Amino acid sequence: MRVLLITSRFPLPPWRGNQARALQWLEALDRDQRGLVTAAPDRPESLAELERMGVELYPHRLAAGARIAGMMAAAIGGMPLQEGLYRSAAARRALRRALADGPWDVVVVQMLRCGWAAAEVALAAPGTPLLFDAIDAMGLHFRRAAGAWPALLRPVVRNEAARCERREAWLVRQAAVVTAVSERDLAALAVPAEAARVVPVAARAEPAAGSGREALAGPPTVLLSGNLGYRPTVLAALWFAREVWPGLRRRVADARWVLAGARPAARVCRLGRLEGVEVHGDVPDLGPYLARATVAIAPMASGSGVPMKVLEAWAAGLPVVADPWAAAGLDSASTRALETAHEPGEWVERLAHLLTDPSAAGELAARGRAAWERTYSPERVGEAIRAAVARAAASR
Repeated sequence: MRVLLITSRFPLPPWRGNQARALQWLEALDRDQRGLVTAAPDRPESLAELERMGVELYPHRLAAGARIAGMMAAAIGGMPLQEGLYRSAAARRALRRALADGPWDVVVVQMLRCGWAAAEVALAAPGTPLLFDAIDAMGLHFRRAAGAWPALLRPVVRNEAARCERREAWLVRQAAVVTAVSERDLAALAVPAEAARVVPVAARAEPAAGSGREALAGPPTVLLSGNLGYRPTVLAALWFAREVWPGLRRRVADARWVLAGARPAARVCRLGRLEGVEVHGDVPDLGPYLARATVAIAPMASGSGVPMKVLEAWAAGLPVVADPWAAAGLDSASTRALETAHEPGEWVERLAHLLTDPSAAGELAARGRAAWERTYSPERVGEAIRAAVARAAASR
């Protein structure tokens, strides 16, 4: 089978969730011929890495001027600004080159940001089955996040939410199969049952963390990992620092809070000035931080999809405490694999208990690891990816 994937960002290095997602699809489809239309990477050697995987590459330059022009055109045309950022003449030319090298059995459009590609495929390769990998529902994301923006900007964010919802509805109608990381996102996209497929995001296995010697030898440690520049994570970190951390330090005097991940925002970096707090940005490997942690947190009250930080912690054998909203994207069988907390007092109680009771922490960690093995491991997610692509191909 020949599968063409269209993404907004180059998959390597997989700093962001959509980059990790694209890499997972390319790896899962390693028995097929794979093509990739994507923005060119900053490091030319990254192209060679994917070429060694046997991927046919169709890169294009995403210039700053083109992004500004695309946003302006989107604003005037009633399209999502998210899509306008990535819709450029160079991107369309790269897609046309790829389609000319067809035929392709399935074309995968990743995220609303690449919605422009669906129309190009319909024109240049009519009849080619389209798979829309929404990942998560952007309309839901912006509608949920609007309340956290300054009052003057809330109408703008709500307007973007409405634009995303209209465009997502159009993409759902064009696609033979629509995939997302959770049932919640598929429901928000209003995907017909026969076209809907849950394809979770995968987390790679790490050495056992919270019960290891490094964690037991060090101070009780709370870990917040992931993309530390992602707005829902930034807001969650600031809220946790203000509302939870002082109370937790009063309960567990030697507790340490570590923030480790990619692209930390300036406001997140400044949290490192607080007593007991460390911020580590653009870490090449989360493994050492997971190994030294006692419990992981996901305090995001906005965003959509499934937080990668939860899955990475489960894969490493760490217990997790999450906001109910962050946990709601998990499959129903996995909701008992973590603790949820909403109010600051609940957070302090849950975390103090797990930081000081190794037995309770170990039991919760075991449930999380079992949930990862059952649903969110690369093997299980790879099976879901291949099944979704096969279903799309059969629709021709």
